Amino acid sequence: MKTIQIWTSTLLMVLLSVSSIFAATILTGETVRITEPIEGNAYIGAGTVTIDAIVNGDVTVGAGEIQILDTIREDLIVGGGRVRVDGVIGDDIRCGGGEVKIFGNVLGDVIVGCGTLEIGPDVVVYGDLVIAGGEVRISGTVKGSIIMAGGEVSFDGIAEKDVEIRGGEVTLDGDIRGPAKLAAKEIVLRSNAQFAQDVRYWQVDGELDFTGHLRGDASAVYDTSLKQDMEKYDNKWFSKGFGVFSVYRFFAGAVLVALLLWLFHSFFRRSGAGLPDQWINRFGTGILYFIGVPVAAILLFITLIGIPIGLFVLFFYIFSLLFAPALTAAVGANVWEQSRGLSWSTGQRIMVGIGLLLILRLLMWIPVAGPLLGIILVSIAFGSLIKALITHPAAE
Repeated sequence: MKTIQIWTSTLLMVLLSVSSIFAATILTGETVRITEPIEGNAYIGAGTVTIDAIVNGDVTVGAGEIQILDTIREDLIVGGGRVRVDGVIGDDIRCGGGEVKIFGNVLGDVIVGCGTLEIGPDVVVYGDLVIAGGEVRISGTVKGSIIMAGGEVSFDGIAEKDVEIRGGEVTLDGDIRGPAKLAAKEIVLRSNAQFAQDVRYWQVDGELDFTGHLRGDASAVYDTSLKQDMEKYDNKWFSKGFGVFSVYRFFAGAVLVALLLWLFHSFFRRSGAGLPDQWINRFGTGILYFIGVPVAAILLFITLIGIPIGLFVLFFYIFSLLFAPALTAAVGANVWEQSRGLSWSTGQRIMVGIGLLLILRLLMWIPVAGPLLGIILVSIAFGSLIKALITHPAAE
């Protein structure tokens, strides 16, 4: 039930965003760099995104690599492989990514699901910090509550309120000023670890010596009830972290679907032409792409003269894989429209594309059959895109 509610809420957010998309700045391409201020919201889908000017609204971005160098006045909603934030964020950060680094102040909450996360020593997060990731390192100041779960967690910053940490290995070398609850396979206290209020903790090796780490009347209690909490962590917190990542990955993909169908409708209409009768041929072309491009890149790497081309080919290939579900949904929306002889508006086409993206994402959760069917659909879509690229546009 909670999963359905999350997806419903996310889809509602997508619909609201798409309804206002036409009044916003929309940017797409292989590389996007913003060097002039933007007054309203910005929606971006690209391989590499750099924001080097003030955005006086929200930024919603999906990309392989993202760097924020200037101020974003409102929320930053981001999904990507590598995300680095050096500018000030005026409200919340909601992020799903492989590698996330935050080195600019955040005036709202930070909610992240990721592989690795680093928050720099000079950073101030004025709201709450909610993290689920593989490797987490927090060195800045957090003025709100902290909830963290990770395989390896390191904290050497300042926590001004309550802290709750669950992890495989938790290393503490910072100042925790509110009550703390710690549950981990191993808890390591470094020389600068300080607790101003009571601590409840549990670790596999039993009690831990908190001498020299407690201030005032603070106490540390070894709480065996947290063992059960820790056992739940292995499944519950991982699934939550994966869920956060999936939600924002879907959200970024939905924005990309909207951009693709709005800006490149003619191309995607060509790609969907004749597909129901030619799906086997398109499937073969798609499979050839997925197998042949990496082989071609490896062959290019063998010769020094081919290395730059090989790097470009490999980058393009990774980019296409990252956005494969969104591209498949965009093709699917046009196939549906053409095969039924319909004439949709741009908004209707976008809504169908987002719905197909949601179905494709949910399909991938079905064991064995789901991923297999997903590969088939993506291969057919890529075969259709390749056909549209190598053939001349039909007269319109």
